[in-house]
Amino acid sequence: MRATTAAVAVGICGLLAASPALAAAPPRLTIEVSRADIHNLLRLIADVSHLNIVVGEDVHGTVSLHLRNVPWTDALDAVLASLGLGTERMGTIVRVAPLKVLEEEAKTRAAVKKAREEVAPLVTRIIPVNYTRAEELLPHVKALLSPRGTATFDARTNVLIVRDVE
Repeated sequence: MRATTAAVAVGICGLLAASPALAAAPPRLTIEVSRADIHNLLRLIADVSHLNIVVGEDVHGTVSLHLRNVPWTDALDAVLASLGLGTERMGTIVRVAPLKVLEEEAKTRAAVKKAREEVAPLVTRIIPVNYTRAEELLPHVKALLSPRGTATFDARTNVLIVRDVE
């Protein structure tokens, strides 16, 4: 199918559902498009995959594809990679954004999490231990602590004393 520069024509050659034997496999699709708007392609993939896809205004561009009998997941990955886009899953919603934006947001979230841990109040927990000595579990518990956390044991009562952020 051909498209002029003024208009975008999207031709869908067909959708092929996965066979019953491959019920766990994602549905496969065949798409042939020429200079199609990325928003239209993502809408098509959302219909096939039954995903809730959110696409911001900073996502733009056109794509030409000729795919035959490929899983929709591979088609989505190819479309996004061709335009430097990525996805972020939030529950049942998939958000599409430029990779740079997603990376910056991930760094910001990590910095906020670290800042919250640095000011969070410390909580002390006393954990009774059965069937082994608390002293033997101490190295395993210390490996799980935050930088501010401490862990000790009391051999007399066989308990772990853990002080860390919630």
